[in-house]
Amino acid sequence: MAKRAESLFQRREAERNALLRRGLTSPAVKRDQYTTIQNDTCVLAPDVVWGPYGVDGEIYRHDIREDNSGVNLYLDIGVIDIETCEPLPDAYLTIWHCNATGYYSGFTGIDPDTAELTDGATKMSNGLTDNETFLRGIMATSSEGVAEFLTVFPGYYTTRATHIHLTVQAGVADRNSTSYSTSAVQHIGQLFFDQDLINSVYELDPYAAHLDTLDIIQNVDDKLYTSANAGGYSSVISVTQLGDSLSDGLVGYITVGVNASAAGIATTGGSVNPLGVLPTVSVAESVRAAATSVDVAAGYGAAATGTA
Repeated sequence: MAKRAESLFQRREAERNALLRRGLTSPAVKRDQYTTIQNDTCVLAPDVVWGPYGVDGEIYRHDIREDNSGVNLYLDIGVIDIETCEPLPDAYLTIWHCNATGYYSGFTGIDPDTAELTDGATKMSNGLTDNETFLRGIMATSSEGVAEFLTVFPGYYTTRATHIHLTVQAGVADRNSTSYSTSAVQHIGQLFFDQDLINSVYELDPYAAHLDTLDIIQNVDDKLYTSANAGGYSSVISVTQLGDSLSDGLVGYITVGVNASAAGIATTGGSVNPLGVLPTVSVAESVRAAATSVDVAAGYGAAATGTA
């Protein structure tokens, strides 16, 4: 894992040097594009479903990419408490999404085109096919109610439009208390993207190859897109480019309105998944250490130490 951390650091340095030669800000040195709430419309974000790929026990970190390729995406999420219409500090946000070709960590044995097991893959008793951790992570909001992740633009899989899953926990004591069995979940949502942006990104590698085996699932054809955009709320992330082209990277922002004092959302039972319980990923300490090394190398000491 130390070698993985080193390779990630070297990759980020290569990105940094390439962009600096072109006069652009580097993903390795870019910090918090949005430090305050950008849209203070005080609207409750609708709760939706966990989906089949939710897990417990994710890593507290800013950079969730690991070795995944794709268009870099800085995702800044502002959280508003709809009871006060003020930014919500120290809220713990968990996000997860598939990679450029539609695979989720923890479920890499599931074919994204069919949702069936791939040849030779098996499920463990908890429903996982593996203990991979890519494109999953946890961050706490700042005093201004904003948290940022560095990821890659998501891919897609059968029956679903391009999206990112999100949970918000408002009563977490510290980063060691983020388990869903320890701290209640006040919001479970899904975030989406403008369809024209999706179409443009998917013309690039490595996304384009997936078009040969599965057509893009349009937003309008995804019933959860409608559910997530109800009650006057927009779950579509606002996105700008870091440079002259999409491949230079993207910055996304969205405000999420939550009821910080709401009773916890169910994390067990048939509404969660067919097993009735969220599987816990077995994360080795070496994997956590590698994630910390990557964040520290990029100057995200807060992410590494867990301070908000």
